[in-house]
Amino acid sequence: MSIDSIGITNLMNKNIIVAEQNVNLIGVSRIMSNNNIGCVVIVDNLNTRKPIGIITERDVIRTIGMLQPHQMVVPVREHMSHPLITLSSKATIADAMKLMYERKIRRVIILENDKLAGILTDKDIFRYLVENKDLLSTVIASNLPIPENQLKQDISHFWFINTFIE
Repeated sequence: MSIDSIGITNLMNKNIIVAEQNVNLIGVSRIMSNNNIGCVVIVDNLNTRKPIGIITERDVIRTIGMLQPHQMVVPVREHMSHPLITLSSKATIADAMKLMYERKIRRVIILENDKLAGILTDKDIFRYLVENKDLLSTVIASNLPIPENQLKQDISHFWFINTFIE
């Protein structure tokens, strides 16, 4: 078994917290805090749940860091990252790792037939690799564009944090 043969549906979170694009950053921050999550997928409306953007903790911090409090009440569509970077539900772990590395992102939205199916984070991938240690050697030997030293450092950092801190 290798990361090229494991589908991302085995790892992705299907319980996606969403908000409409007219919600402001204060509302989205409450959603993140109440649900203990690091991002909210922004949808066109709650009925269709068509994903159009994403707001992350980093987006909120950047806005606060600008020291412009009035920005907190502006609709999130003004602050969200878009267009969304997505993967098909048929993608593999290798596809997700490559996309995240190349686009320098930590989360990717998973679509099935152009509909929101899940979200996959870098932590989901590393947690899966740590739990399935036999895959680690296939990751390092794979044709991913990630330099081997960086990959080893990221895995050991994740392993250390989740083994001793949490």
